[in-house]
Amino acid sequence: MLAAAKKAVVIPSPSWIPVFKGEKVTLTCSGFHFLEGEKLWWFYEQKWQKKSNPLEVKKTGEYRCEKDGLMHSDPVYLLFSTDDLILQTPYSVFEGDTVLLICRGWNDVLLKHISYYKDKKPFSGVNTNSTLSIPHANSDHNGWYSCKAQLKWSQKTSKDVKLQVLELFSPPKMKTTTSEPMEGTPVTLSCETQLPLQRSDTKLNFSFFRDGRVITSTQQKSQVLQIPAIQREDSGSYWCEAETMTQDIKKQSEHVKISVKRIPVSGILLKIRPPKTQVIEGEKLVLECSVAGGTGNITFCWHKDNVKDCLRKKTQYSLKEEFVFSTIKKSDEGRYHCVADNNINNISSGIVAFSVIIPVSRPLLTFSATGMQTVVGNVVELRCEVLRGSAPIFYQFYHKGLILETILAPFGGIVSFNLSVTIEHSGNYSCKANNSFSSQLSEILELSILDPTGRSLLIMGIMLSLLGILSLTAVVLLIYFKLKRKSGRSPVSKPSRDLPITDPQESGHSNSITPVELQPIYANVTPFIENVVYSEVWNMKQGKINRVNNSVTPPEDKYSSVTYSEVKTYSPSIPTWKDGAIDKNHEDVTENYENVLLS
Repeated sequence: MLAAAKKAVVIPSPSWIPVFKGEKVTLTCSGFHFLEGEKLWWFYEQKWQKKSNPLEVKKTGEYRCEKDGLMHSDPVYLLFSTDDLILQTPYSVFEGDTVLLICRGWNDVLLKHISYYKDKKPFSGVNTNSTLSIPHANSDHNGWYSCKAQLKWSQKTSKDVKLQVLELFSPPKMKTTTSEPMEGTPVTLSCETQLPLQRSDTKLNFSFFRDGRVITSTQQKSQVLQIPAIQREDSGSYWCEAETMTQDIKKQSEHVKISVKRIPVSGILLKIRPPKTQVIEGEKLVLECSVAGGTGNITFCWHKDNVKDCLRKKTQYSLKEEFVFSTIKKSDEGRYHCVADNNINNISSGIVAFSVIIPVSRPLLTFSATGMQTVVGNVVELRCEVLRGSAPIFYQFYHKGLILETILAPFGGIVSFNLSVTIEHSGNYSCKANNSFSSQLSEILELSILDPTGRSLLIMGIMLSLLGILSLTAVVLLIYFKLKRKSGRSPVSKPSRDLPITDPQESGHSNSITPVELQPIYANVTPFIENVVYSEVWNMKQGKINRVNNSVTPPEDKYSSVTYSEVKTYSPSIPTWKDGAIDKNHEDVTENYENVLLS
């Protein structure tokens, strides 16, 4: 807030001096918390008297007022004149005001040919009848003024009156909480000035400057500037400026030197979050570098292993900073340290190290056995391998859900073992890989174990079964033929009687038939009684046959005869047929037979 006067002030009304004798002047004592009609002490007629406020006076003299808690006012000198011509000036004139000088005659007689003088020299201004106007008054207008005018009977000149232009406000003073603040501490700058009580309602704007540059707006009404955390770069020469909003009056304070001191960085620490030295690949990891003390912008730099260049660098006004690995990789593992620097000094942290563990991938189980099967007594190699995973890796082989073998691979890679298989080793196999951070199970594979002895017995059983079926079939055929014989009928399937094809050079329309020699055609007749097999024998003439008559109809009786033969011996083996003829291997079956000619 503005610094204001803490003493009373006497304000005359009308505010002109001098006045003609016989006129009244009302004096008002003003100050903080004054109440109208309140009695207070007045100094006049060379003594202090308790009178009401305001006070009416008619005598020349010095007047003051006083109230408890406030300093007594400055004196006010009133002059009650008996002259024919006076020049009245405002009792209080402040810079920027428009000053009115009034030339008056006794009883306000009409004045002619009025002229004004300053310090005995003619003064030109804005002259309107008996009033002279001086706009934008300033200290240059200080001096002694008088006026000259023509009255009815003569020309008169007034007595000199003094015009004193007062400061509207004093030059501001720049104040700071400290001229040598520590960097990072708050600093308050204030621009203090004082308004007279008569103009306590005057509005001012304040501006703050550093090294010739404005650091706040010229429309800032507050006379206080707060710097929450001053920086070393804020060192410099400061001053402030106060300016009226309407009268264009501005004043500057004296310069104040501010030197900001920077605190060296100290107490550096580098730590890992979460706090562990082994990290699983893909996890989040944070390296936090902090200092216990130090001011200003601090640059944090992280180094890996023995590399001098910064792996990551950040500069900001903070005592700590983070290096974040959102998804850690194997290539990120190593030894780290950080360095803090605030342009005063730099310090280095201790070393922290971490390793990145790769979870095992799904293992691959393979067999040396071809086609996932082998024979009892063979040696089968079981192999288990992971493509990714940090060593050491523990492998376990399972057979039907039970652990078959456990192998440690200290450097990772593939493991295997040999198994001499028995029939009990048939079934499902799998393997598991574990590196203390993760485990994976392979796909389940089935291994078939064959027993050669059991296979031979199986083949013999199958062959015996087939022989039994063949024997049963032979018996059924024998019964069938015997029954057929008893019934006298023989439903024999007629064999193919394909006729010889005519010579292509002969005419296809020849109707002549050349006699041919009869050739027998045999066909067995299914019996219905035991121990008898009948054969149907056809005698056909060989020769050329008309191409037109290419029928395969069995020959009529005039061209052939049918003879049935009874076979005396019977073999249990079944004869094979090739194009309607008996296989040579079975010729002995039909050696003894008896022809029966049927007409």
